[in-house]
Amino acid sequence: MLFPVLLSGWIEIPDGGQMLNGRGFGKAFVTSQTENHAPVVKILQPLQQATFTWNALVPFDIRVSDAEDGESKYQEIQSSEVLVKLKYAKNSAMAAAFLKQKIFPDTAGVAGMLVSNCFNCHAVKTKLAGPSFQDISRRYPFTDKNVDLLTTHIQKGSTGIWGKEVMPTHPELAEPEVRKMVKWILRYTDDPGLNFFVGLQGTLPLNKTEMYRHGGYFIVTALYTDHGTADDPEKKITGSDQVILRVK
Repeated sequence: MLFPVLLSGWIEIPDGGQMLNGRGFGKAFVTSQTENHAPVVKILQPLQQATFTWNALVPFDIRVSDAEDGESKYQEIQSSEVLVKLKYAKNSAMAAAFLKQKIFPDTAGVAGMLVSNCFNCHAVKTKLAGPSFQDISRRYPFTDKNVDLLTTHIQKGSTGIWGKEVMPTHPELAEPEVRKMVKWILRYTDDPGLNFFVGLQGTLPLNKTEMYRHGGYFIVTALYTDHGTADDPEKKITGSDQVILRVK
């Protein structure tokens, strides 16, 4: 006879055996279940194909559901672990080409940043307690030497590089993980048509610059990377959703 066991596969009890608190008398065995299910991410706001004017502040609202991690509506998903990407395309052809690309080619680096405290002190385009990631990427071009240098700054801390601001030490972060974070910062954050925000709710600024004198499109992508399984925490899966906005 087979009995379902939550998160543990099945327990087989020989005919005539008894069950007590999920355990059988006599011979029984458990088949471990290590499957990880992909998160389901849904952008509730803004709506698909909504139209806005330049410099509008567009509220966003994201819902995440994950079989292992829980539901965002029950506060089981950390808002700080949800990434929202805002990409500008000046025409429909560019928007279509962007949508055909892999939604996010490098989630490992930014996923580590979301579960640490990186976004408490840094934003992608604007200065918070620390410099923006864009300013960091402009000062340190993507080279092996700069990846090594910034990895050391993050792990061991630094002072006097950005004025009086102090970068605290992060000894809890392993070097390979930090290197992935640094590569993500140097690779993605200086694109003027690309911005990133963190949270289940917030505001997207559709800022007009000299580069974007006419209308166009903004592609909004929401991403959540789960925490793997109890048996294999590194077996992570990223879920996503996208909407396209028109700006004029």
